[in-house]
Amino acid sequence: MSGPADLANCVIRIPARDSYSTEGATLMGRQSANEGFLKAWFQHTCFPEYWCMARFRSEAEVFARVGHQARADIADEKPVCRWIRQSDIYRVADIGTAYLPGPQVADMAWVRRRSSRAAAGDFSLVGMTHTTCELGIQDSLADMVTAPVYPWDAQICPSRSVQTMVKRLLDDESAWLREHVGATRIEWPQLPVLPIGVDTRRFQPEPQERARLRSHWRERWNLRADDVCVLYMGRIDLRTKANLFPTLDALELAAQRLNSQSGPQLVLALVGWFASEWDEAVLRDAVGALHPGLRVILEDGRSPDARLGVWQAADIFTSLVDNIQETFGLTPIEAMAAGLPVVVSDYDGYRESVREGIDGFRIPTLHPPMGSGRYLMELHSDQAIGYRDFVGRASALIGIDISAAAAAFTRLALDAQQRAAMGAAGARRARDDYEWSRLIPRLQQLFTELQALRLGRSSDLVQSPNRANASTDPPRRGDPFYTFSHYPSEQLTPDIRLLPGPLLPADAAGQRAALARQINRPVYEALKAELPLAVIARVLSRISAQPQGMTLAQLINNDPELRATMPRYAGWLVKTGLLRVGHASPPSTL
Repeated sequence: MSGPADLANCVIRIPARDSYSTEGATLMGRQSANEGFLKAWFQHTCFPEYWCMARFRSEAEVFARVGHQARADIADEKPVCRWIRQSDIYRVADIGTAYLPGPQVADMAWVRRRSSRAAAGDFSLVGMTHTTCELGIQDSLADMVTAPVYPWDAQICPSRSVQTMVKRLLDDESAWLREHVGATRIEWPQLPVLPIGVDTRRFQPEPQERARLRSHWRERWNLRADDVCVLYMGRIDLRTKANLFPTLDALELAAQRLNSQSGPQLVLALVGWFASEWDEAVLRDAVGALHPGLRVILEDGRSPDARLGVWQAADIFTSLVDNIQETFGLTPIEAMAAGLPVVVSDYDGYRESVREGIDGFRIPTLHPPMGSGRYLMELHSDQAIGYRDFVGRASALIGIDISAAAAAFTRLALDAQQRAAMGAAGARRARDDYEWSRLIPRLQQLFTELQALRLGRSSDLVQSPNRANASTDPPRRGDPFYTFSHYPSEQLTPDIRLLPGPLLPADAAGQRAALARQINRPVYEALKAELPLAVIARVLSRISAQPQGMTLAQLINNDPELRATMPRYAGWLVKTGLLRVGHASPPSTL
C-alpha cells in the first residue's frame, strides 16, 4: 500500500456498478457528476496506486476500467488499481480517507464501528451530496447526528444552498434529541462547500472542430444562419426534474415579440431523454400546440456524440428549474464551459454559479410562505403520495417570472454581441472556478485537513448551534417550503405586489379560458383537484382591474377565502404568467 506520506490519496467507494457510469439506459445527474469526478481523479492526481472499496469484484472492475480509460488520454501506462472489500474497511487506515459518492457517511460509520480491527480515528469518511429531498436521503443525512460520525468526517455540499439545507436538517434533528433524551453533546461532521466540476476541454474544441460540430448539428436540425437556437439539456422529467411549461410559455412570448420586430426566429432544442412515456406524450402534445413562431426540436441526448456536440450548435442555454430536488445544477456549468450565455431560474445552486448580467440572466422565483407545504410532506410521509407526486406538487406552487424570462430571451436573441460577451465571461468562470484540475487539489486539501484533525484528537469537537426548533414538524419530515426556504429569490409576503401577468386577458371570458388552459395541463393534474377555480377567477378579475396591481395584504383583506387560498397558489399563478410580481426586475428589451 501507499505510505503515510500520501495524505491526499483516498479510497473511493463503488456502491454499485453504475454509480460512476452514464452508459446505462437510465441516466441521472448524479451519475454524470460521479463519472466526471472519477475520471478527473485519475487524470489530475499522480499516485503510485489507486484504491477502491467495493462489496464485489465486478464493482471494483468498473473502477479499474474507468481508471485505464481516463489515463489513456494522458499517459501510456495503466494506473495500478487496488481493491479493498467493504468487509475489510479497516484497511482504509493505510490510506487515510474513504470517499463516498453520496450521503453515505452514517452508514459507513457503522461499518467502520462494527469492524473489530478499525477504530473511529483511523480514517475519515467523506461523502458527496447530490439531491436532498428524497426521504431516504434526508434520513441518511439526519442519521449522521446519531451515528458514530466525528469532526474528522465530512459531508461535502456542492453549493451553499445545499449546506444551508443540510445544516437545517441536522439542527432540527439535534434539537429533537435535546428535547427528547436530554442530549448534551452532539457531534457533526464537517460540511464543506466544494462544487462539482467539469472538464472544460471537452466543451471547448479547437476552432476548426467547433465549426464542424456547429455545421453538423445545425444542418441536422435545418437551422438557418440567423436562427437563434436555445438549448435545454438533460433528463426530461416534468415532475421531478423541471417543469418545461414555463420555458415554453416564455419562449412563445419572446418569439411573438421578435416576430413583431422582424427579429430572428427562436428555435428550442430539447436534448435529453424522457423519464417515462407520460412525459414524452405530455411534452409532444404541448409542443404541437405552440405558436408557429417558436420551433421545437426533440433530440435524443443519451449518446456521447450528442451530449458533447450539441453545445456548439446552440446560441443560448436555458434551465428554468423550479424543483426542490435540484441542488447544484451541472448543465449550466457545462453550458458556460461551452461559451454559451445562460438563462436560468434564480433558484438553489444556480444562484451561486451564474452571475446575473455577466454570464447570463437569473429569472426571479417565488416560494409560498413556510407552512404552505406541510400537507404535502404529511401525505408523502404517510405514503399517500409517492416521491414523484410530492416533488411535482411542490414544484407546481413555486413561481417563475416568465415575463422576465421572455425579456431575457428577447434581449439575447437581438444582441449577438451580448451573447458573445456573456458566453466568454461564462467560459472564463467555468475554467477558473469549476475546472476539475482546480477542484481536485481542493478535495485533496480537505483530506489533509481531516487527517490533521484525526491525528490531533482535538477535544474541541464540532457542536451543533443552539437554536430552538423552528417547527413542530418531525425534524426529518419538514414542510418543503421551510426546509428549502432559502432556494428562491424571495418568499411570498403580505407586501408583495401582484400585477396582471403577460398571459392574462383583459376580459372575463378570456381570463376563464386562460385559467382553464393552464390548469388542464397534465403537469398540474394533482393541483387541479385542490385548486378553488371560482376563487382564483375572482382574484384574476380583481387584479386585472388594477393596472398598478395590489399587494397580497390588500387582496386578501377581509376575505377569508382569499386568505386561505392566495398564499399557497400565488406562485402557481406567477409561473403560469397569469400574474406577475411587481418588484421583479426583468431585463429590458432592446
